[in-house]
Amino acid sequence: MKLLFKFFLIPCFLMTVLSCEVQLEDNTRILVEGTIKDQDNMPISEAKISVLTKRGNFTGGENQYILGEGYSNADGHFSVISLYDRDEDFAIEIDGGDAYSTYVYKTNTLEYTPLDLTFNLETVSLKKLAAFNYNMVRTSGESYTLRYSFKYIEGFCLEYYEGITLNEFQSSCYEERVVSRFLNDSNPDFEWLLYVPLGEIVEFTYSINDEPEITEFITINEDNYDFTFTY
Repeated sequence: MKLLFKFFLIPCFLMTVLSCEVQLEDNTRILVEGTIKDQDNMPISEAKISVLTKRGNFTGGENQYILGEGYSNADGHFSVISLYDRDEDFAIEIDGGDAYSTYVYKTNTLEYTPLDLTFNLETVSLKKLAAFNYNMVRTSGESYTLRYSFKYIEGFCLEYYEGITLNEFQSSCYEERVVSRFLNDSNPDFEWLLYVPLGEIVEFTYSINDEPEITEFITINEDNYDFTFTY
């Protein structure tokens, strides 16, 4: 089996090296491995695996650094050799692109080092995503207003581990999100795009001219779901 992996150096300039403070372990490499499948238990190929670490900078913010990177093969398997940083914000990100959800494994490597320097994520499940394109169009003329919201499940899963134990309190996996907007004469139309797990239900609530709210439920059953609402 051919393994795909790359090595990356940490981009710290001399003038900011003190603020960068990425403490790589000398002559130490880690192995990140696992298999990626979708909700139908089918392998996902060409998903991007990134090994990441964060450090504060001189402005008080944070810089994110790539320690290693690779891609899953045709069987969904990945095996990435990476540099290793002891950090309280160490992460492995699996990005399936626009077609799939994103998964992030996080842990504190100041307090935990895996056995044999291997992070085995075993089987990671990503959900298929659909593009939910919504378009709000005013056809009733001036002075009409629309207040609306969409409640949906986001296509993102973060799992935080303390050693080998999942900390559910610090994890955030496929949570509910709400976007809302108010349209009037200054901005009567609006178009936007959300990525929602395929098969999920989007809750659409609206009020025209501050009348009592109406709620509709939209099942996202197509890869590209177009929704147009006129008021």
